Amino acid sequence: MKEGAPSKVARNIFDVLYVKRNELPFEEIAICTDLKSKRILAEKFKDINILSIKEIFKIDKKDVIHIPVSPFVFPNIKFLLHFFAKLNKNKIILNYHGDLRNEIKLKYKSEKKIDFTDLPTYLLIPSLLTNTSEVIVNSHLLKNIIVNNYGVKSTSVIPNAVEDYWFLEDEEYIIKYRNDCEIFYHGRLSPEKGVDMLIKGFHKFLHEKNYPDNVSLYIAGEGSQRKYLQCLVQELKITDKVFFLGNLDRKLIKSYLKRVDGAIYPSIWDGFSLSILEALASANCPVFFSRKAGVYDFVTEENALNTFNPNINTVANIFHYIFEKKTNKEVIERQKKFAKKYTWDKIIDQYIQIYREVCNNRVNKYN
Repeated sequence: MKEGAPSKVARNIFDVLYVKRNELPFEEIAICTDLKSKRILAEKFKDINILSIKEIFKIDKKDVIHIPVSPFVFPNIKFLLHFFAKLNKNKIILNYHGDLRNEIKLKYKSEKKIDFTDLPTYLLIPSLLTNTSEVIVNSHLLKNIIVNNYGVKSTSVIPNAVEDYWFLEDEEYIIKYRNDCEIFYHGRLSPEKGVDMLIKGFHKFLHEKNYPDNVSLYIAGEGSQRKYLQCLVQELKITDKVFFLGNLDRKLIKSYLKRVDGAIYPSIWDGFSLSILEALASANCPVFFSRKAGVYDFVTEENALNTFNPNINTVANIFHYIFEKKTNKEVIERQKKFAKKYTWDKIIDQYIQIYREVCNNRVNKYN
């Protein structure tokens, strides 16, 4: 029920499974949640069982537990369900959306901060991942990490997907009244996303172009780096050209993507990134994204997109490219065609196949 990409993915997975529940290899499906959420979900899903934490003992040993958000050692409903499932010897399927150890290291390198509540998970993540029936990751990049670093053997790669909403064209959008050059980013403001590199590359471009008046960089999202990034913008003296928009609803995000001249996602490490897929699906402009993002695992020569190795010089060159309006409609068509391969109605069958394999004990394999 939380905000953020992993929770959004989890809800989308369940919503599509609910529609296709007659195809599942189970007698019934149920949701385990907290008491407050139980009341909300009971209204939405009136024909399935909604269990609160007090009812967790109703779970039978033969039941399969799927936790579609990354595991953490923390006293909440997710951890209690995972802990109970281990004691009860249930088959467990876990989604792992991003490598916590890598994110903690990047955060410490960038901000010299450690959240001590993350340390138990940091220490126990190999055990949490290896003692399962199947771990589902969203990219080959992430699979290589958990196989090589943590020894996980039962793992499947299933990419993230976006809702059909991002492909719709029948909405009103923010209109660009002036012939300005506008560049957009949306996503979490955290070290692995490379937003500081985006700002430094923008500053380099402005310096090389003698600070043109008609260029703006819009940054949407929140995260641990927000204050640092705002200070960086002040230090570089470009506060009149960089605009922090905070968290936007999806309608506003799509409105910006429809109106701007380019979108850039400069991740220095990223498991998959829904933001990139949302931009590819809806933008009327070129979308540039890092080859360090897991989405890049699925790009081929056939559907060549605007990808780059993230560094300040490369980002500055992308700003030049957008400013000089070198793109064409063919690029935008390729972006949308690529994104249409990753909608939930296409991806969900891969989850159903995992359920069948777990139920038939055909796991403990490399994909």
